[in-house]
Amino acid sequence: MKTKNILKLIMLTVLAFTFNSCVEDGDFSIPSVNVEDPGLTATNTIQSVRDMLVYSNAVIDFEKTVGENLIIEGYVVSSDESGNIYKTISIQNSPENPTAAIQLAVDATDTYSFYEIGRKVYVKLNGLGLHSNNGVLEIGQLNGTSVDRISASSYKDIIIRSTETATITPLVLNSIADITDTHVNMLIQLNDMRSVEKNATYANTNNTYSVNRYFESCNDREQIIMRNSGFADFKAQSIPAKRGSIVAVLGKYRNDFQLFIRDTNDVMFSDDYDCYSNATEVTLADVKALYNNTEITITENSKIKVVITSDLSTDNLHALSAFAQDATAGIALRFSGDHNLNLGDEVEIAVGGAKLSEYNDLLQLNISPSSIISQTTGTLPTPEVITFAQALTGNYEGKLVQIDGVQFNDNAKTYSGNNELIAECDGTPLTAYVRNDASFANNSVSDKKGTVTGVMTVYKGTAQIYLRNETDVNFTEDATTCGGGGTPTPSGSLAFAGGNFEDFTAFTDGLNTYGLKSYATESAGNGVDGSTALSINMSSTGGNDYVFTSLAQNGLPSTYSSITFYVKGTSTGKSISINLYKTDGSYYPFNLGDITGDTTISVGGSNSYTGSINTGGEWVKITLDLSGITDLNTSNFNESFFALKVGKSAPFDLYLDNFTIQ
Repeated sequence: MKTKNILKLIMLTVLAFTFNSCVEDGDFSIPSVNVEDPGLTATNTIQSVRDMLVYSNAVIDFEKTVGENLIIEGYVVSSDESGNIYKTISIQNSPENPTAAIQLAVDATDTYSFYEIGRKVYVKLNGLGLHSNNGVLEIGQLNGTSVDRISASSYKDIIIRSTETATITPLVLNSIADITDTHVNMLIQLNDMRSVEKNATYANTNNTYSVNRYFESCNDREQIIMRNSGFADFKAQSIPAKRGSIVAVLGKYRNDFQLFIRDTNDVMFSDDYDCYSNATEVTLADVKALYNNTEITITENSKIKVVITSDLSTDNLHALSAFAQDATAGIALRFSGDHNLNLGDEVEIAVGGAKLSEYNDLLQLNISPSSIISQTTGTLPTPEVITFAQALTGNYEGKLVQIDGVQFNDNAKTYSGNNELIAECDGTPLTAYVRNDASFANNSVSDKKGTVTGVMTVYKGTAQIYLRNETDVNFTEDATTCGGGGTPTPSGSLAFAGGNFEDFTAFTDGLNTYGLKSYATESAGNGVDGSTALSINMSSTGGNDYVFTSLAQNGLPSTYSSITFYVKGTSTGKSISINLYKTDGSYYPFNLGDITGDTTISVGGSNSYTGSINTGGEWVKITLDLSGITDLNTSNFNESFFALKVGKSAPFDLYLDNFTIQ
């Protein structure tokens, strides 16, 4: 027995010696046990360091900028223990209510065991630099004109632990909209959040790619990215199908703020997933009454039950838009993502936290697809029969209506673009705008008269009617023949996206990467018949400028005879030249020369800008004669179709409108 006890004592002694010999201080034990006071004092604040970076593309050399022996202090708020944060340490200037934070780049992993959350650290800035890493202010090792990670062999000598370990209290932000660049690298908390995609995993289970998961606030329906690493040990876990609070280190990538959780304990979801639990049903009239000519957020926990009156299948409305109606009113819906609401669907939609705003004077209810509570097949409301004069008042915005005794003012065109409906030849027209992408855009309008059904809408203060599909036009009677005179009405399809400038976004979206010259602008009310035109107004240019180049668009005819447009105004000493692009990338030049009245232009040999324009304050029609031309690029939508150029060193004051191809 005595021998056995001696052996046990020897073994315990050996084990104790072995353990103490193999474990380096701070690697596996709690660092606070053996941390000594480093005797350092901060010479600068985190905020003063942040303020040094005036230009986002600059690199700050601390020694050259401020001098030697620079030290800042802060509290660690990040952790790489789970593998979701990689080779960075975020510090902020206070354990609670911080006002500044910054990121440290280190070429090391498992730093959580040395710099635990809450540890106060000092950072010696000598030999380091500061830069913006895609929007995140970051300190690292200076390497010439760039900033790299602090090396694995030196980071512990640069980032010095103090003896203090504090409890970090996340900075609670009331709204995603309250987030600013100041908050980047701070530990923040957002409440009443939920995952947009229900039952998704934090990251992909079958690869190591980092992913974006989108979360939204039930308070205001704003969304933010949670960035999760494919190396995180929780990547295969499902995000709770609940809602609640998220604590995270705030990051940023270019223009997008991002949340980086330390582990899944930062996601504290326990409430019902639905933002609209116990929501009170209200009418559309109630909702619209909340709007007071400025954007508002609906604060009440409420919902609406409506029937969809727009037709998603015909593409005559943007994929993010819809119209809806109940017994009291109609309204335009604008979704933050694609929806699948079809004509006649009855839907319940949560509107608490949604925004009411106007776009080109059209009132819109801005919501997320996740706000849809239920969706079933419903019954379309009976269109309200109104007179043509009532339609022009704008009092029926968002409602499904029927108007009798109307015809197209120009019945020799396709539906694409603006279509003027008239009830009498000299009366004010009602516009029915049809998108180029609409399934019936290239069909010819009816040359009869009769009944039109659609949803009343508005564009820049002028009432319009939205056609859901071609069957909304039920014209069976002979049309009234109207006399000539006045400003001519364009016929044919738009020659390029937004070619009548009524949808200026469509126009600019359809341009090549060079975009639109700054002196060419949208000019509401100065187009043909008071519509919108493109204004070109400048004293001179340094070269023969491409004002814009439009790409080929869907719906261009495969056979053609002319392109027409209208111009009004003056240019002195120089004129316009137009390029129409061929399938091989070369082009046909059309040079306007001197313009004082309606003119037909034939193809030229090369671009020429000689001539002047003076239309005497009237609209004149320009026709580009395409006779004999068969190889225009009408099908490759990634390549150019139409370019407008102006001559250099001359003043231009022009309005252009209604570019159509026949």
